[in-house]
Amino acid sequence: MFDLEKLSKKELRRGKWLTILALFIGVGAISPVQAAASSALTAGLLVAIFVAPKTVLRWILPLALIAATWSFSGVSWLLQIVLTVAVIGARQVLVGHVKAPTKLTTQTKLKINGQGLNKRDLTVFKAVFNRTNDSVTHVEQLLTETNGLRKIATETEVIRYARGVVKELADDPTQLTDADDFVYTHLPNMEKILMTYHDIISHEMIDESDKQQLAAARDVLRQLADQIQQDYRRITRDDITSLQDQLDTAKRTMRK
Repeated sequence: MFDLEKLSKKELRRGKWLTILALFIGVGAISPVQAAASSALTAGLLVAIFVAPKTVLRWILPLALIAATWSFSGVSWLLQIVLTVAVIGARQVLVGHVKAPTKLTTQTKLKINGQGLNKRDLTVFKAVFNRTNDSVTHVEQLLTETNGLRKIATETEVIRYARGVVKELADDPTQLTDADDFVYTHLPNMEKILMTYHDIISHEMIDESDKQQLAAARDVLRQLADQIQQDYRRITRDDITSLQDQLDTAKRTMRK
């Protein structure tokens, strides 16, 4: 099965125009002997030119083939039914919707530790925390849309570090000041760039200038991913320092 959601825009456009070419060839091949069926394919061809690639592959092509099948003269209705079922089956196998996973990463519902916070501070923190957590989930979803973005997500492990920061905040809300760059700068900037990135790649035509902008965006996304990793290191530095102190104490004890 071809998961259309994971194909790049370039691959989808190529599939669309190959489909249009196939319909054009089909029209030329059957028009001398099957005028009605040829008209059905022509209608599908014309519609395919003006709609999105995914719509062409999932709907326009199958519907055009089914319409042509039922427009053939001299064909028994039984054969028409068989051909229709074959087209529907092929569509489902090749380009049918793939059920999206319910969770993109293994995550548990985080419980906020509100000890030491008054009611007002806890309310404010929850608002910031929930917004940040939602942004991480949104960024994670956006990073799965193209091969280039998935590569960035895999190589930088940005979601792992972002989830780590969120978990640390849930465990100790007082660390919000240590994570202010993550919460208010790095994560929001990554989310905004990804949203604009997806707006650009959804365009029907992409020129060289657009491609250069997309490449520059990917470079910035990698830099932001590095910043988020540093944000995680910063928020966990006290634990690392504490562990180092304990190790040093243990070593001194063993020397005595």
